[in-house]
Amino acid sequence: MKNAELDTLEQLRAGIRLLAKGRYPETVSADGCSELVGEIVYLFNQIAGHFKELYEYAVPLARGNLQVERPGKTNFLAGSLKELHSKLNHLTWQAQQIEKGDYKQRVDFMGEFSQAFNSMVSKLEERELRLKEEILVRQQAEAEVREQNKLITDSIHYAAVIQQSVLPEPAFLHNYLAESFIIWRPRDIVGGDFYWYAPCAGGFMAAVIDCTGHGVPGAFMTLAVNQMLKQLLDEDRDYQPSAVLTFLDEKFHETFYANTVTKERLYAGLDMGLVKVDTAAQKIVFAGARLPLFHVHDGNLREIPGSRRSVGYEKKSRLGRKARSVPFENREFYYEPGDGLYLSTDGFFDQHGENPDPFGIDRFAELVAEYFPLAMKDQKTALLQSLEAYMGMEAQRDDITVMGLKF
Repeated sequence: MKNAELDTLEQLRAGIRLLAKGRYPETVSADGCSELVGEIVYLFNQIAGHFKELYEYAVPLARGNLQVERPGKTNFLAGSLKELHSKLNHLTWQAQQIEKGDYKQRVDFMGEFSQAFNSMVSKLEERELRLKEEILVRQQAEAEVREQNKLITDSIHYAAVIQQSVLPEPAFLHNYLAESFIIWRPRDIVGGDFYWYAPCAGGFMAAVIDCTGHGVPGAFMTLAVNQMLKQLLDEDRDYQPSAVLTFLDEKFHETFYANTVTKERLYAGLDMGLVKVDTAAQKIVFAGARLPLFHVHDGNLREIPGSRRSVGYEKKSRLGRKARSVPFENREFYYEPGDGLYLSTDGFFDQHGENPDPFGIDRFAELVAEYFPLAMKDQKTALLQSLEAYMGMEAQRDDITVMGLKF
């Protein structure tokens, strides 16, 4: 045997050892060898090439790279892998179709995996059907809630029309005053604040009233109180403000606290600022239930406090006995042309802004004094603008009612 063939055989033996270890030899040369040895070398190189090509194909495929280039048709070793590659590509397409909602896709070429995959698809389809049913039920429920909310909101809006209809006409005050304004801002569509005025002997009475609660309960309370005041006027007696508050206090207890079943669960009452104006004598009588009166004279403002008690409410001592009530008191003084009176519920004072402190009664009094030289309609605008600026993004917390009277 020639030396060249011996060298070639050694290269073949070394190449086979490398293949056995999973490594790939360089191409073996058959130069100077017989035809038989040359054919063996050719076949060895071809098989080694197929193994290398198979390795370079199988590793990326095993790592999930379905875009890897496939071996040529002559590589008989890669046939099964190429078939698997095709099925994996199809499986990927099926998964994409399932993602789009096509649950008819099934796999039938991968044994136990096929069973698990098909079971998963069936369960996904069942789950989606359940979800669609649940969504439909939820949508129907939401539609019913929206319809109910609309009916309730429409009813409340109509209640607002009713509540506004019992408020007195602002034109009434034109018969007695040079100017006036009313700010009436319920926190909700309807509220527990309202204002009231009516004629009396020698002039008129005017009041701002803050009933228990907000929204619909508060609005119901305003209608009840308005009816009580109407009953008082029907008696055709010349009541002083303190007597009006006392009358309302008695009516509250007769109306709301006579029932022993509900009295323990009821918390009904109101705060009120009431003035009686005798235009002939230029005299004012004021009585308040926790609400003050502001009087501006010669550019100077003074605050006249109301009594430190509310109208209504069942007051109890620590021992559970009914507590003694502080009487309502009248405060009398005279006014001159150009003077101003201001009544407000506590909604304006207690409104919070973007800082934790409320607007405050002192700030309100300062603004009233500052804006007093303006026309009443401009005072109203300025007060509302100051309140809005203070509130910032904070929501309105309470019903707000302010009355301004200028002689």
